[in-house]
Amino acid sequence: MGEPRYLQADCAFRHGGHTVRLTLARSALEVEVEAHLTADQWRGEFDAAFIEDLTHKTGNFKQFGIFCSMLESALMQSSESVSLELLTYADLETLRSRKVGAITRPPASAASLLSAKRYLILVYSVEFDRGDITVTLLRVW
Repeated sequence: MGEPRYLQADCAFRHGGHTVRLTLARSALEVEVEAHLTADQWRGEFDAAFIEDLTHKTGNFKQFGIFCSMLESALMQSSESVSLELLTYADLETLRSRKVGAITRPPASAASLLSAKRYLILVYSVEFDRGDITVTLLRVW
């Protein structure tokens, strides 16, 4: 990747319509999400080392450039193999509890801080394999 690239698309997530903006640079990624109904905004900046470490922890290592290409394909809906989801902390907890069969709730003070975050999930599915990579976006005040 040479010069930074800017991408924007409207996405329909389970909590309504959002605009997703990406700034892709050689060694950095910036993600911004804005809710159409409320104009709430979330933002995250990630360097190449963080993304590569994150993908390594998922068990499906991706080089930064490959991850950005996958994210771009998901945003532009140019591939059936990748897609995006935007989840709240409550959504994540529901998914976790389904996996382990138990319900866990954070303390009330932690829950209020966590509810301000959004989690952008890059989902990729290929024959006989499926993976998720999650980046955390913080609310812009």
